[in-house]
Amino acid sequence: MTAQLLSYIPVILQTILFLVMLGMGLTLTITDFKRVGIAPKAVFIGLFNQIVFVPVIAFTIIAIVPMQPMVAMGLMIVACCPGGAVSNLFSHLAKGDTALSISLTAISSLVTIFTIPFILNFSLDAILGAAFKNIQLPFGATVFNIFKLTALPVLIGMYINHKFPLFSKKSKAAISWGSIIVIILALVLMIMKLEEIGNSWYFIKASFLGVILLNIATLSVGYFSAKFLKISTKRAATIAIESGMQNNVLGMTIALSANLLNEPKMAATAGVYGVVMCIIAVAVIFIFKKLINKQHEPTS
Repeated sequence: MTAQLLSYIPVILQTILFLVMLGMGLTLTITDFKRVGIAPKAVFIGLFNQIVFVPVIAFTIIAIVPMQPMVAMGLMIVACCPGGAVSNLFSHLAKGDTALSISLTAISSLVTIFTIPFILNFSLDAILGAAFKNIQLPFGATVFNIFKLTALPVLIGMYINHKFPLFSKKSKAAISWGSIIVIILALVLMIMKLEEIGNSWYFIKASFLGVILLNIATLSVGYFSAKFLKISTKRAATIAIESGMQNNVLGMTIALSANLLNEPKMAATAGVYGVVMCIIAVAVIFIFKKLINKQHEPTS
């Protein structure tokens, strides 16, 4: 494959991310953001898990498990990202609270625009140190670049949903299942980009242990923290899925884009995470469905 074609991969990935977030916007209404007032406890616990616990868990894993620095940074990139559209699908399949899932995804997608540069700049200093001082994320530019790839298409999608609700309703199933196809496509693009530097499989294999540990830990902490705080099983399962399923396409875009980190080696972890989280989620669905059916408890 020519170098010229490979150079377009970050742009293709940005376009894919824009379309994914546009699709997410087609499923959202203002009511999804108002749910903070309807179920504030569940929303707060879910957001705290996603925005605080997930990065802390990732950093703890990096501190304990020996890891190649670029792989470790890739894990932090994943941990900083909000939930993706695929989490809404898996929450639905698990018989969780789909409305809560959509709200958490929508709100976290907006909040993390501002938290990503803070957490990643701290991680760059802590993990890579002075040797990589040239890799930084200026706050203002990073917020703008992430906004135009995530929040802007979501807002456009919401406007289309408001004006053409029938079109949005017919698109929902395709958007949900299409998000899984997008994860696979993004992984292929990431591998192609890594092949340019000749060691893609090294970084992919090196990512697996950290990725599996992060996914299992965030699912577990998400569920048990919610149950400890007296949240219903239905909503606890949703919070767990939202905590464990990140927008890995955003993670790969941050790693590969020239106006962000521009470091393909960091993208491998995000690509692997997208596949692993879906595989583990299939098993988790059956567990949560059994727990929810067993409880039949009112939501809190």
